[in-house]
Amino acid sequence: MHFLLLAALLLHIPAQSGAQSRSAAARSHEESVQSAALGRAMKYRVLLPADYATSQRRYAVLYLLHGLGGDYKDWTTRTNLAEYSRTLPLIIVMPDGENSWYTNAADAPEERFEDYILTDLQADVAAKYRTINSRHGRTIAGLSMGGYGALKMALKRPGSFAVAASFSGAFSATRPELLKLIPSQEEPLRRIYGDGDSPVRRENDLYTLAAAVKPGSAPYIYIDCGISDGLVGANREVVAAFHKSGAAYEYHEVAGGHSWDYWDRRIREFLAVLMKKLSS
Repeated sequence: MHFLLLAALLLHIPAQSGAQSRSAAARSHEESVQSAALGRAMKYRVLLPADYATSQRRYAVLYLLHGLGGDYKDWTTRTNLAEYSRTLPLIIVMPDGENSWYTNAADAPEERFEDYILTDLQADVAAKYRTINSRHGRTIAGLSMGGYGALKMALKRPGSFAVAASFSGAFSATRPELLKLIPSQEEPLRRIYGDGDSPVRRENDLYTLAAAVKPGSAPYIYIDCGISDGLVGANREVVAAFHKSGAAYEYHEVAGGHSWDYWDRRIREFLAVLMKKLSS
């Protein structure tokens, strides 16, 4: 069992009271969209604010991405996200990214997961829910593989998101370093990014994207990583590239590893940061 999945076996799931569980269930909606990019239906979960049904207002949206080996249910079943977000004026959308690295695959043209997230999913959410359908009301975040995907997509389309965030980001997806931690991903990553110095690999390299950021048009960047996480070195390298480029960002290195206990703590901290940024 490789490093990024080990945490799922040793996860700590925060306890919820009966009232919290019932509240979360009432706010949680299962959705499906027929994706043109993928040629099939894709499931996603939506977590609504507590006052959505009694309000006519429009809400900002957070697209929240799962990690390798996970699915669209992870954030609501493995953290207390529902309780942390209950009173926030925020719609949280959790798509299923499978093990795609949220990338349009080089050797599988039918697997265009980046296009699915950025085009098909966003259009479906805007059609079904009262969203602020502009950059000022749209944000994206994720853990591990999802942290890489969130920052990568936000940097490739800087006009799409106000804030982009990563928790324990697996930023070396396009580089050999990641395979030292998860050698089982060698063939899947080659299928997604192509061989050698392929165009897809270059276009989706997060270090290159971070170094080329134009501060005036980039989203606000939030990154955190546990000190005991095997990915902390890659996080430091990406943060150094953001610092050199002049992008607006914040970086937190705190106690913890690659685990749900860590992500439960950090999503709570991030939500506070996010709401301040959206209201400023």
